[in-house]
Amino acid sequence: MTKANDDINLLQVFSTLRRSLLPILGATLLVGAGTYLVSRAQPPVYESRSSIISLFSNVGNQVVNNTLVTAPPLPQGALDEALRSSAVTKDIMQSVNNAGVGTEQTEAIRKELQNSLATGKTSMISVNSRLDTQQRGVYEIIAHAGTPRAARELAGATVNALLAWDGARAQRGVTNARKNIEAQLRSLDARLSTAPAGSPDALSLSAARGLLLQNLSQVAVLEQTSSGTLSQGADPSDPIAPVAPRPTRNAALAALLTLFAASGLTLLLSSLRGRVNNTADLMPLGLPVLGQLPLLSRRELGIGILRAGRSGRLYDSLGFLRINIKSVAGDPVRILAITSSRPGAGKSSVVATLSASFAEEGKKVLLIDADMHRPTQHRLWNMSSTVTVPLPGAQEDLSSAQATLPFALQHPELACALHDPTQPNIDLLPAGQLGRQGQQLLNRPDLAELLHRWASAYDLVLIDTPPILALADTLRLTMSTDGVVLVVESGETSFDELERVQQISQQNGVKLLGTVLNKMPRSEQSYYYGYNYAELPQK
Repeated sequence: MTKANDDINLLQVFSTLRRSLLPILGATLLVGAGTYLVSRAQPPVYESRSSIISLFSNVGNQVVNNTLVTAPPLPQGALDEALRSSAVTKDIMQSVNNAGVGTEQTEAIRKELQNSLATGKTSMISVNSRLDTQQRGVYEIIAHAGTPRAARELAGATVNALLAWDGARAQRGVTNARKNIEAQLRSLDARLSTAPAGSPDALSLSAARGLLLQNLSQVAVLEQTSSGTLSQGADPSDPIAPVAPRPTRNAALAALLTLFAASGLTLLLSSLRGRVNNTADLMPLGLPVLGQLPLLSRRELGIGILRAGRSGRLYDSLGFLRINIKSVAGDPVRILAITSSRPGAGKSSVVATLSASFAEEGKKVLLIDADMHRPTQHRLWNMSSTVTVPLPGAQEDLSSAQATLPFALQHPELACALHDPTQPNIDLLPAGQLGRQGQQLLNRPDLAELLHRWASAYDLVLIDTPPILALADTLRLTMSTDGVVLVVESGETSFDELERVQQISQQNGVKLLGTVLNKMPRSEQSYYYGYNYAELPQK
């Protein structure tokens, strides 16, 4: 894959994430805040640390060394296994009971230790080892409890229990040897009791018994001096502040994980839905691409969409779009509907800027806002200094008239539009505030006749319709026009939506002229903005 393609894909990712920025940030903040509140409600946990040293018993004196019995070195993980043994657990529990750390803490430690016996896991005690290849070094004992004293006592009890376990491990071999010698003495004594006094057998047994007694005395000494390989290291530390919970850290981690998860889910859903990103994606549908309109920056949107359409990137793109619409529509096309498959594609902005572009070319334009559910045009145009102008077929006295589309449909004899003297060649028929009730007025049987009557006084009528897949009224309206231009939002409109628009257009005889790819990232825009004229029907 080339570097250019990598850059384009990266920008597509950023564009997709930016469109879903609010839900992603909302989920991130919600999870972070929830984690913070839950963490703060948890009881505090204190930590105490102690240590055990693992060394071989060698004092440098041969006589002393010969009188010492040392257990073999502990293998890796031996202390962790010892903590799971019932003997060590009972020793720890007994020490904690005797320490008097409080009934609540004692019971909590007891339950956790019993659970460790059943599951082999505990969160209260852990061992970190720092050993060399000969298993010499330091074992760090870490204990957690609900109070500083309970944590310290638990750490100390754990160290003492492990030292006792290690000492018993060293002594166990010597004790077994003593018991073996004692058993041999009892056997010799039984044989001596039956042997004749002064006989060779009695003398031999007496000599063997003396040797066993000597060995027994030596083993008794070794039993008292046996030792393990572990010894006390640092005393248990005194906890000052709790180590858990950490609300801020937990909230930050939860928010970060949520941010990654939400971003990944957004990208996954976007890829599964199959969205249109550039003109190449639209070619297989067989619809002419009439234009590409750029994704505007915050600064450009800040000056107003109409002012942005008079210069810069948007101005050039609108010029190509205007030329391509005239080329593909042909004559006599006077009434064009601008629609989209879904809300938010930017069709209302396209209608407004395209009307201004045609007006600057010298065309007289009537702009009709037929999206009565979400009227927009009255906010895009300056309505403070407008005058009322009659539409064809209306009477001269308009004193009781209202310049809205619902009123014009109900009272064609009083139909009028608004005209801003600062915007020559453009008249606006706003949607009004009737909502769904006004939208139903588009079902009147003579709608096409009425639209063409109004269009007789204009070079072009541009209609801002609701999304064609959202309302059946939109389909009725588009059937009354000379052609429809479909606005496609880059990175958001899906192929499934476009196929559905094509299907219902063909079924109902709607003349779908082509598409406008809107909100194109800068790198997605090709050098050639225009329509591929090779695809135009031959005249």
